[in-house]
Amino acid sequence: MSEFPRDIHVILTCNSLPPIGEAANVGLQDKEQHVHAGTRKRDGSFEFECVVQVRDKGDGSIDFAGPFVHGTPAARFVYLSWKRTVASATPWVQRVKIPLVFNAADLGTATAIHADITGRRPHATELIIWTIAERH
Repeated sequence: MSEFPRDIHVILTCNSLPPIGEAANVGLQDKEQHVHAGTRKRDGSFEFECVVQVRDKGDGSIDFAGPFVHGTPAARFVYLSWKRTVASATPWVQRVKIPLVFNAADLGTATAIHADITGRRPHATELIIWTIAERH
């Protein structure tokens, strides 16, 4: 049985980060445009994690909220962002949108969602394969 609203962990893994040619902080971008760094794992991969709130819209669809959720109710996403370390009129080297495309049935008892986004580029449109962890 689904219980909304509730918090779900979003975990993104990158086996490697693309070279960008300038100094930048990389991480999940919040609504205040701060970048929250990930963790480098022993195998050299990077893991980025945040918590989002899932809300039931009452018709089998859901919406996402929280400091890391961007976009409109019809197209929610989180940003993996590269922000320049020096002040600039254009602070972003690049940003990759990670769409949050789920319905209430998908996340009925979920506690976390995980995706490997290695190689995903800005403006990518291919679907992301998510793994859903459920409470028992």
